[in-house]
Amino acid sequence: MRKWCAFLFLGLLCTAGLWAQDEWYLGKPIADFQFFGLESVSEAELRPIVRPYTGQPFTLELFFEVQDRLYALDYFEVIEANAEPGDPGQTSVIVQFTVQEKPLVAEVLLQGNRRLRRGEIMDRVLLKKGDMATQLQATLDAQGITDLYLEKGYTDAMVTAELVPGEDNTVTVRFLINEGVQTAIRNISFVGNDFAADSTLRRVMKTKQQGLFSSGVFQEARFQEDLKAILDYYGERGYVDARIDKVDRTVERDEREAKNFLNIAIYLTEGDQWTYGGISFEGNEIFSDEMLAAEVRQSPGSTLNRTRLEADTQRVADLYFENGYIFNLIDRSEQRDERKREIAYTIHILEQDRAHIENILVKGNDKTKDYVILRELPFEEGDIFNKKKVVQGLLNLYNLQYFAAVQPETPQGSAEGLMDLVINVEEGSTANINFGVTFSGGEYPISGLLRWQENNFLGRGLTIGAELELSTLRQLVSFSFEEPWLFGRRWLGGVNFSFEHALVPGVLQDILFPIYNGDETGLAAPDPYENYDEWQAAINAGETIPDQYRMEYELWRLAAGVNTGYRYLTPVGWLGVRSGLSTSVERITYDDTLYRPFDPVIRDGHEKWKNVNKLALTGYWDNRDYFLNPAKGWYLAQGVTFALGFPLGTRQYIRTDSTAQGFLTLADTLVTDTWRFKLVLAAHSALSLILPPFGQDEAIAITNDLLYVDGWNVARGWELERDKRALWDNRLELRMPISERLLWWVFFFDAVAAYDQVAELKGMHIDDFRFGFGGGLRFSIPQFPIRLYLAKRFKTTEGRVEWQQGPLGLFGLDMDFVISIGGDTF
Repeated sequence: MRKWCAFLFLGLLCTAGLWAQDEWYLGKPIADFQFFGLESVSEAELRPIVRPYTGQPFTLELFFEVQDRLYALDYFEVIEANAEPGDPGQTSVIVQFTVQEKPLVAEVLLQGNRRLRRGEIMDRVLLKKGDMATQLQATLDAQGITDLYLEKGYTDAMVTAELVPGEDNTVTVRFLINEGVQTAIRNISFVGNDFAADSTLRRVMKTKQQGLFSSGVFQEARFQEDLKAILDYYGERGYVDARIDKVDRTVERDEREAKNFLNIAIYLTEGDQWTYGGISFEGNEIFSDEMLAAEVRQSPGSTLNRTRLEADTQRVADLYFENGYIFNLIDRSEQRDERKREIAYTIHILEQDRAHIENILVKGNDKTKDYVILRELPFEEGDIFNKKKVVQGLLNLYNLQYFAAVQPETPQGSAEGLMDLVINVEEGSTANINFGVTFSGGEYPISGLLRWQENNFLGRGLTIGAELELSTLRQLVSFSFEEPWLFGRRWLGGVNFSFEHALVPGVLQDILFPIYNGDETGLAAPDPYENYDEWQAAINAGETIPDQYRMEYELWRLAAGVNTGYRYLTPVGWLGVRSGLSTSVERITYDDTLYRPFDPVIRDGHEKWKNVNKLALTGYWDNRDYFLNPAKGWYLAQGVTFALGFPLGTRQYIRTDSTAQGFLTLADTLVTDTWRFKLVLAAHSALSLILPPFGQDEAIAITNDLLYVDGWNVARGWELERDKRALWDNRLELRMPISERLLWWVFFFDAVAAYDQVAELKGMHIDDFRFGFGGGLRFSIPQFPIRLYLAKRFKTTEGRVEWQQGPLGLFGLDMDFVISIGGDTF
């Protein structure tokens, strides 16, 4: 075949007028590769294939190697080649490829499916409209449909695929389905088992008899897994010679139910029980016996556990693999002592040189630029292969949230000791459009939000966004732009602009006698109190200021800001710093013929445009596995914001935010082929403080600067509370996936304490906390970060639990229904 290709290639050269002059192209350096006939395939996807050969002397062997790699992409029906001079003196050669692409899918048809829905079947079909069609992929999809029928118990289902040619190099993919008859299991029995009872072995199996809680559907693939699971059960208990001698199956046809019933008898030989005699090593020079023995967990003298033995052997292999020795040959032999019933093992190692990454190829990225993907990989071409770095690189790509799937391949390179790393990605939606209504409790409970954000603008990893918020209390329009990589480093830079109008209710007044100017420290008090001591005594007694003594004001704000940050990957997670500088002009208005605010800062800002500057700094340590929906790891952050008083600033304060989050997977078990039972414990604690600037006795701030309990994210279900200078927010959640990448069920417990003054933290008491618990749904996709909760609230007074009344009388409880847009990662 290769000789025939050589003749064809030389013939093409001859027809191009290049066969003369003593085969001038042989041995000449390759100046470039050119492609003709490309329609659906991007030339950028082919360039990484041919790039390593540019500059090399042209030989027929090299040509065949390049051609083989292009055919291996499975994009082309025919590849024809030609050679052209790279310069007038014919001192170099340009290799030209003229290709005929494989046809595109115009339509996918199903024929013969009656018992299974089209949508269920199409979930198993990878070929979609617009994809490049091959008979191989269609056959694989037919097998996927067959597997689906087998999973449903249709043991004699048959599916074939055919490609029907259409116009303009397109085909219709047609799947012909013969469903057959469903088979269910009536009985499973065992013969030859003395150590384990029938009921014990049945529990090991996923295949179940038909009963009240089981359909008994028979699946051949799952049954074969069960046979292995039975042998694993024995192997984990020292019976390493256990075997299944035969399986008898008898089928009974039930015409009334149009179903086959299966009786299964499994014949076993258990063998003897053995103890473990330890592991020795042979052929290892790179790592010492002691280093390899440290990877072994099973202890000599214990009952031999074959599963642990395999895991120990794999850890020894991984030690080499993770350090780049991926071509080693590792084998294991056993030495039996029949008298002691003991088995010892020797691991034989044939060490090879480290593997180097020859090429890093990216496939499947129609939108995202190659460099956006490659810069997330902590390795490059020419590096020694390192498994941990590859895994970290894949995790980095997942955390970009650009891709629905990321799958690596490690084919052999062009020479011994070389390998290629192929990163296959499936692009997902990167345009986040969030909209919804939030109920936050209180007098003004409803707000609407519309947020658009493109996280991969132009495929370059840029973030651009706009936000619109409308409510009776606040109207906001904002725009933002971020570049996550400046100067080729993980150095973020961004800008933002916003316009806001807010109505701030519940503001304290001082319009009744006595009237204070604001500088009477320890004396001033809001209406209806005459002095500070009277006011504090009322607060300590649990009193609240009635609404008739309060007012509201309007705030207008035009703001702009810049932000930056840098993060660095360490063996224990990401270490990073973020900072932002913002400036705004603000104007406060109210009817001064009716109202007089108690806060002198609000009075001073009345009908005046004032400048507000803020500088924010945050350092963090992030060890989470997946930023959007973590299953393990932690997040620690310390932030500080300085409200600056110059040149025309009206506010002077320091805000600190201390955050700690932890995530732990408590359970993770595969229940069905498509669903895992998983429990993730998530904990969050955040302490925020409003402090006076250095050298000053008091923080100068207005209501919108201060902390608050919102009732939908902080202290879920509670009413809105403003004007707090200290807030400690604690949340504990137990999460279980309904659909892991889409929807989770959440049980939660909240404990939140908020204080008017930071000094009140010293006297913290359990009676200060707002508690709540409940459950709900948590959408785990960026495009729809909605949370729906039912919450039951309570607090304590002198050790007594006081249950709070909610509007919903469900489950015998007066509960609150909370809808929120979960903008935070937690």
